[in-house]
Amino acid sequence: MTTQTNLNNNPSLYTDHYLSEIDDDLTSINDFDLLKFQLIRQRQILFSFIELLIKTELSYENIVLRIDYENLLNKQNQLNNEYNLLKNEYQHLGQTCLYLINKTHDLIDERNKYYNEWQTNKSLLTPRPDWDKVSNVIDGGIERWKILSNEKSSEQLVDILIKEIINENQIEKINEQDYFDAIGDDLLVLPFLRMPKNTRIFNRRMRRRMTGLLIKEIWTDKIRDSEDHILRNLSRTKEYNSPELSSPVLSPLLQTTHSPSDNNTNQNNKTLADHVAAYFEKRFNSHTIAIEMGYNLNDACQRYRNSERINLFWGIITGQIEEMVYHHQMKSISQLLQHLIKMKKLFSIQQESLPLKARKAIVSEPTSPLAVIANRRLSSLSLFSMKEHQESKVLHHQFVMTNEQFLEALKIFYPNKTSSQIDELFQSAKHDLQYSNESIEFSLLFMEDDETRFSEFLSTLIKQINQEKFFYVEQIKQILLGYPLITVSQFCRAIYMIDPNIDQNELHRYIQWVFSIKNFHSLQQIKPLDLEDLLRRLENCACFKH
Repeated sequence: MTTQTNLNNNPSLYTDHYLSEIDDDLTSINDFDLLKFQLIRQRQILFSFIELLIKTELSYENIVLRIDYENLLNKQNQLNNEYNLLKNEYQHLGQTCLYLINKTHDLIDERNKYYNEWQTNKSLLTPRPDWDKVSNVIDGGIERWKILSNEKSSEQLVDILIKEIINENQIEKINEQDYFDAIGDDLLVLPFLRMPKNTRIFNRRMRRRMTGLLIKEIWTDKIRDSEDHILRNLSRTKEYNSPELSSPVLSPLLQTTHSPSDNNTNQNNKTLADHVAAYFEKRFNSHTIAIEMGYNLNDACQRYRNSERINLFWGIITGQIEEMVYHHQMKSISQLLQHLIKMKKLFSIQQESLPLKARKAIVSEPTSPLAVIANRRLSSLSLFSMKEHQESKVLHHQFVMTNEQFLEALKIFYPNKTSSQIDELFQSAKHDLQYSNESIEFSLLFMEDDETRFSEFLSTLIKQINQEKFFYVEQIKQILLGYPLITVSQFCRAIYMIDPNIDQNELHRYIQWVFSIKNFHSLQQIKPLDLEDLLRRLENCACFKH
C-alpha cells in the first residue's frame, strides 16, 4: 500500500531510468500497474525488432548467393563461346552459299549457251534417229533389237540394220515362191484355206501395211455383222414379245464402237475363221480369189508375227486366243475416248463449272442424283464425229486439254490404277505428241499410223490391261495351287474369291473358254482340267476384275 502510494505520488518512477533498473524477471514486480506498463514497453520493443527483420528480408530478397553468381557467370561465358562459334560458322556458310549461288548462275549461263548452240545446230546438223522404231520392222521385235543394239554406235547400228535387211531379202528370195501349195480341204483346215491338195495358189507377197488394212477391214465387217444380228434380234423381240421396247435401247448398241462381246454363241457359234472365209467370198465374189487371199493372209501373218495386232488376230483365228480379248481392248479404248470427250465438255463450262464430285459421279455412279443433275447440264452439248474434227479448226480445239485436266480425267476414269500407271499413260501421251506444249490434243492419241499400228499411248494402255489380266490369273493360281486337276466348281469358287462382283454370264464365258465347251449349264458333266492347261487358257481369255 505504501508502494502504490509512492508511485501515484511520484510519476517520475515510470521513467526509462527507473524501468531500466527493473530486472527482466517480472515476477519480482508486485505492483500490477507497473507490470502492465512493463509489458506494453516490451511489446513495443518486440514490434520494432519484427519491423527491422521484415525490412532486412525485403532489402536482401534479390541478393544472389556468390556461389550461384559464379555458376551463372560461368554459364554465360560458355554460351558466349558457343555463340561466337556458331556466328563464325554462319558467316562461313553464308560465304559458301554466295559462292554456290554465283556458280549456279555461271552454270545457268553455260547451259543457256549450250542450249542456244543446240538450237542453232539442230536445223543444220543431221538429228540422231529414233532407233527404237527399227524394232517394229525386224524379226524378233523390240527384245531382239535391244540385244543387237546394246552399246553400239550409230554407224554400227546402221551396219546392223543393213545386214538385217539383206538377210531378210535373201530369206524371202530363197523361201518365197511364186505359188503356194494347198494343204487340203479337211475339216481340221481353217475354212478360208480349204482347197484340194495339189492346187497351186498365187503368192501376192502381201506387205505389212496391206496386211494391217485387210485385218482392219475384216474386224470392221465382223463387228458390223454382229450389230446387224443384234438389231434383227431386238426387232423380233419388239414385234412379238416386248411392245414397250423403243429405239433408245438400240442407240447405245449401235453407237458404241467395237461393242460385240459374246455374240459368237448367238450366231450359231460362228468363229472368226468362218467369218474370214465368208467375208472373202462376199467381197471378191470368187471362190478362187477368196482362197488366194486366205493363203496370202496366212503367209503374211506368219511373216509379220512380231506385230502385236497381227499376232493377236492370227491367235484368234487359230483358236489359241479368245475373240473377246480383241473386243475388250477395243471397248476399253472406246470408253476412254468417250470419257475424255465428256470430261472435255465438263472442263469447257466456264461460267458454271461442275465440282470434282459431280465429275466423279458421272463416271462411277451414273444413276446417282448428282450425276443426273450434271448430265442434265451437258444435255445441250452435242458430240462431233472424228471426221468433223479433222475437217474443222473449231472442232480441233474441242479435243484439247491441259496437262492437269488430262491427268484428272485419267484418275477419275481409272480410280484403281496406281499413280505410277497413271504417270506412265501421261508420259506416253506426251511422247506421242512430242512434248510440244502444255496441252494435249487427246484425239491424236486414238489414231493409227499408215500400217494400222497404235500410238504409244494406246500401246501402253493395252499393256496395262494385259498386266492387270496376268495379275488376275496369278491370284487364281495362288488359290488353286496344290490341285493337280481342277473341276468347274473349284474354278468357280476361285473366281468368286477374288472377283465377287462378277455376273453369271461372264463366269459362264470364262468356263466355256477355259474348259473348251459350248453353251455351259450347271448340270453339265465337264472333265477336270490340268492346272497348267487351265492357267494357259485363262491367260488367253479376256478376264478382268469387275
